[in-house]
Amino acid sequence: MYSWLFILDVCLYVNNARQRVRTMIQIIDAHRTILGILGKAQPSDSGYRLMKYCVPLQTAEGTLLFHTLTRELLLLTPEEFACACTSAYLKEHWFIVPDKLSDKELAEMVRWVQSSLHKSPKEITNYTILTTTDCNARCFYCYEHGCRKISMDRETADRVISYIKEHCGGQQVKLSWFGGEPLVNHKVIDQICNGLRNDGIPYESRMISNAYLFDDTIVAKAADLWNLKNIQITLDGTEVVYNHIKAFIYPDGNPYRIVNANIVRLLEAGISVVIRLNIGMNNAEDLLVLADELVERFGKQKKLRVYTHLLFDTEDPEGHRLTREAWNKLYASQRCLAEKLLRHGLSTARYRGLRRDLPLSHCMADSGNAVVIVPDGHIGLCEHYTESEFIGHIDSPNRDSSVIASWRERREEIPECADCFFYPECTIPKKCNSSAQCCDHVRESLLRNTRQCMENEYLRWKRNP
Repeated sequence: MYSWLFILDVCLYVNNARQRVRTMIQIIDAHRTILGILGKAQPSDSGYRLMKYCVPLQTAEGTLLFHTLTRELLLLTPEEFACACTSAYLKEHWFIVPDKLSDKELAEMVRWVQSSLHKSPKEITNYTILTTTDCNARCFYCYEHGCRKISMDRETADRVISYIKEHCGGQQVKLSWFGGEPLVNHKVIDQICNGLRNDGIPYESRMISNAYLFDDTIVAKAADLWNLKNIQITLDGTEVVYNHIKAFIYPDGNPYRIVNANIVRLLEAGISVVIRLNIGMNNAEDLLVLADELVERFGKQKKLRVYTHLLFDTEDPEGHRLTREAWNKLYASQRCLAEKLLRHGLSTARYRGLRRDLPLSHCMADSGNAVVIVPDGHIGLCEHYTESEFIGHIDSPNRDSSVIASWRERREEIPECADCFFYPECTIPKKCNSSAQCCDHVRESLLRNTRQCMENEYLRWKRNP
């Protein structure tokens, strides 16, 4: 009979041997079409290097390596990563490339071929509908200041129903209710949803709202008639700060407490809530306090997530133009806030994964299958343009092809593009006014987000290898 100590020694030896011989693990496959476009790797007389589009991340088991061009995610042992330039597999899969290769030219070629192969969708299945451009809040930072305040009438709503029916191809549609504050004219939401339901058009919806006007009756309709799956609500600070920034038009009541009570209503109805924290020079410190309140109030809610958004104001509260030091401080505050949310499990970043394909569009504006319908029936492509950039009207089949084409023009490149790991994924339209201009802080944020997504994928794989 063997002693238990002998058996334990054998088990430990076998386990250590397995660890020594383990080879790299493929957690996410490379995109087959992209690998086909890249073709067979070319030999090099001048040596090899890691491609600029490879993002490493250390784990307890080794190094995660993600390729932003091919979309492949690998787990390498320390020895494999140290000898990466000699790996035949890494060369065949374009992680390792010849020293003199132009990574940027290769990425441009892949994007061009991918775009050429892509067929534009014939149907429109995503509709952002502005029920009104009016709002019951008066946020100082609102980009709609000075816009006409108009609401959709019943006749226009009927024509919106007909337009959706004519252009969705019988497919399920996704409706996004927007404003202004969409609940200021919530009867139009009832009308459009009832019309689609009666016509047999399947739909689900989401909403961007300040949530002040929700009550039990509206929440019940949102869950049933509207088929509301998700709502984004902005909180600008703790009670005093929030009430000051929002500046609601109502003389009575406490907006902060009303909105928080309505968030609970929505969650109890099974509607997911995403809280957006708009961070600027006026409220950066206060939002850290708010984060603690949110953890205490909603920390156990599985349907509530939080993310931060930087307000790109060019002036401080006193009207002085922001200095570089002020911008640095603002980005640092945002990072601190985001890290706190992540630690406490509230951050949306905890649940994001890596895309399996290479994005060919940035958002709804250049996707080809989405439109914005403003209250008077004009059709646009971006929800941030409610008085211009129209491509047509719901009453007319004519479309302004020049405006459509202009939304597919990319931002002009900067010298940093040549070495940026994110270049294959960067598709921001030139006309986009809601994305920050690229700078060191933006690239650092993109890198943090990518590594967080890599970690999320790795942890999912660990739970279900």
